[in-house]
Amino acid sequence: MRKILTITFLVAPALLLYLPAEVFAGSITGTVNVRGLRSPADVLVYISKAPAVPVDLSGAKFIMDQRDLAFIPHVLAVPVGTTVQFPNNDKVAHNVFSLSRTKTFNLGSYGPGGSKTMLFDKPGVVELRCDVHAEMSAYILDMENPYWAVTDDKGHFKIPDQEYLAQHGIKGIKDLPPGRYVVKTWNEKLKTQEATVEVPKDGEVTLQLDLTRGAPSALYK
Repeated sequence: MRKILTITFLVAPALLLYLPAEVFAGSITGTVNVRGLRSPADVLVYISKAPAVPVDLSGAKFIMDQRDLAFIPHVLAVPVGTTVQFPNNDKVAHNVFSLSRTKTFNLGSYGPGGSKTMLFDKPGVVELRCDVHAEMSAYILDMENPYWAVTDDKGHFKIPDQEYLAQHGIKGIKDLPPGRYVVKTWNEKLKTQEATVEVPKDGEVTLQLDLTRGAPSALYK
């Protein structure tokens, strides 16, 4: 039976329940509604504490493109330990850098057709900027477990997002064990929302989150 849970106000965190690692049962699906933004896309929905599972990054391929004076995508979530490619598919040179505490770096200036890489090995938010074009910005979200999703343009999400992970070369991520989990959100323009959900033994739980403009909390805090 599908359970439906609507969250409008902050819900206090709860202790998490864990079953043996080999027992996997279901997923968390839902919709994010936003007030004050044009689109509900690019909202990270994640489990703050989740079962520790191995993630094989040997075939992982994550790209933060530069095209038409913009970073694409605007939000890129990656498992911790991922090396991200930064190709320049624009008509002008770019200089990608970050002053974030999670990862501080400067790739230097490189022209059209060039590409550089950077390892993201610490959980947290990394804000990207271009030293040549001040209007360019994006975010890499370095995630400590694979139980998260980034909303599409209709605000939909599914945790774990196995299709997204497989598209980026990560396979074998199983569903969540049954139990109670704390779900949180992150977007640079929206207040963090928090909810406690119960994943049943034989299916999925559906969650609706209503977000408003404001400063988000840090990841995993």
